[in-house]
Amino acid sequence: MATIDTDVDFSESRATEINVLGWVFTGTATATVFLKLLARGHVAKDLGWDDFFILFSLTLSVIAAGIVSHSVFLGLGRHTAAVIAEHGMEGFEMASKWHVLAFPFNIASFSFPNIAIAILVSRLLDPNPLRTRCLYAMVALQVVFAMVSIILLFLQCKPTQMLWKPSIEGKCWDESVFNAYLYWVSAYTTVTDIVLAVVPISAFWNLQMRASTKWAVCVMMGLTFLSALVTIVKATYIHLFSNRTDPLYKIVPLVLWGLVEQNVVIVAACIPTLRPLFRKAFESRNSRSGTNSRPRLGFTFTLPSTPGPERLHSEPESTIPLGSRKTGFDAKSDNSQHGILRTVDVDVDSDEGNDLEGNVDGTYIQHPSAAGR
Repeated sequence: MATIDTDVDFSESRATEINVLGWVFTGTATATVFLKLLARGHVAKDLGWDDFFILFSLTLSVIAAGIVSHSVFLGLGRHTAAVIAEHGMEGFEMASKWHVLAFPFNIASFSFPNIAIAILVSRLLDPNPLRTRCLYAMVALQVVFAMVSIILLFLQCKPTQMLWKPSIEGKCWDESVFNAYLYWVSAYTTVTDIVLAVVPISAFWNLQMRASTKWAVCVMMGLTFLSALVTIVKATYIHLFSNRTDPLYKIVPLVLWGLVEQNVVIVAACIPTLRPLFRKAFESRNSRSGTNSRPRLGFTFTLPSTPGPERLHSEPESTIPLGSRKTGFDAKSDNSQHGILRTVDVDVDSDEGNDLEGNVDGTYIQHPSAAGR
C-alpha cells in the first residue's frame, strides 16, 4: 500500500462541488429527456428505439450520480488522511468502494446515447444502407470497448477487493495497463462523437436554405462536438484513477468531468428533436392570444440521393422538417403533379414557405416548381 499523504489541510473538501455539479448536470439531462419524450410521444406520436436508448442512458446516469453522492457522504472529495483520522481505514475503504462501483454506470451512460444519435442521424438523412451500417457498427464498437473497460476494471486485481482495500494481500496489474486502455476508449469515443456530428452537418451544409436556418440546423446536429471536447478534457485526468497517495481527493477532477460527460452526451442526443415541442407551444400561445398570422409549419428541403425510376420527380425527394419521422412513402400523384413525399420532421423554421403546403401532422406536399430550386 502506498503511503497516504498526511501533509494536507484536514478541513479542505470538494464534496459540495461534486454534489452540486453532478446533480445540476443530471437534472438538466433529466429535463431534456423528459421534453424529448414529450415531443416524440405526445406531439409527434412517434417514439422509437433512439428514445429507449436515451431513457436507458439517463437511468444509468442517475444511478451513477446517486452512487457518487453516497461516496461523497462517506468521504469522497475530502483528503484521505482526514477521512482515515475520523473514520478509520474502514471509512476510507467504504468511500473508495462506492466510488469504484459508480464507474460501470458512468462508462455505460456516456456510451449508449451515441446509439440514439446514430439512429437519429440515419433517420434524418436520405436512405443510404452503407452509411447506416457504418454508423451503427462504429457506435456498437464504442459500446463494446466501454463494456470491456468495465470488465478490465474488476479483473485488474486479484482479489478484486484490492481496488478499495489496498492493505489486503493480492496482486494487481501495472496501473499503466488499465490507464492505457481508458485512453484508447476515450480516443475512440472522441472520434465517434466527431463522426456523428460531421456526417449530418456535411449533408445539411450543401442544401439551399437561408444562412441562419443552415447554421441553426448544423449547430443542433453538431452538439456531439461538445461531447468530444468534454471527453478529451476528461482523458487528461485518467491517470488520477490510480492515485494511491490521496485517492479520495486527487480523483475529484476525473469524477467531475465524468459526471459532465455522461450528461452532456445525453443532452446532445435530445436537442435536435425538441423543435416540434416548442413549435407546438408557440402555436398554442398564438391561438390563445387570437393571433391570425399564418403558422410556420417548418422548412422542407431535399437531401441528395441517387435518382431511380420509382422517383416522382427528377429531383431528390427525402423531405426533412427536425423531430419525428413520418414513415412510409405515398407515390400517388394527380394531374397537377403534386407528390406526397416521405417526411422526417426536422422542423427548421423559415419564411420561405410560399411553395409549400403543410398539414399539422408533418406531411408536406411539395410543388414541382419548388422541387427544382
